[in-house]
Amino acid sequence: MSVKKLPDGEFEIMNAVWHSQEPVTSPELTRQLQKLLPQRDWKAQTVLTMLVRLEKKGFLRSEKINKERSYYAVISQQEYLKIEQESFRKRFSDRSFSGLVKALYSGGDVSDKDIEELRDWINKI
Repeated sequence: MSVKKLPDGEFEIMNAVWHSQEPVTSPELTRQLQKLLPQRDWKAQTVLTMLVRLEKKGFLRSEKINKERSYYAVISQQEYLKIEQESFRKRFSDRSFSGLVKALYSGGDVSDKDIEELRDWINKI
């Protein structure tokens, strides 16, 4: 299965699932999203629609427990992060690692600590 980048709303729902104790229900997610992202008008039906979409795309699986449908992540946050990184790299950095770093650097100050951490990371790999 080929996993594709998610639209923002679906990503926000997946992020909420990843940060929840599974299984998670639609009403639980709706409350969580309303609390964490109040600027969006999270309606129960909208969340449910997106959950169904995410299940069809293979990001979630669900099972009916009593009268409530419960959702589980099929794609981990780490797996999805790799997809996002690759997408970003392709779009903004001509697929090179140095291009990716240049794209992330916005001309702001880079501290000696930042440089040292990057150097340590490079030496590890």
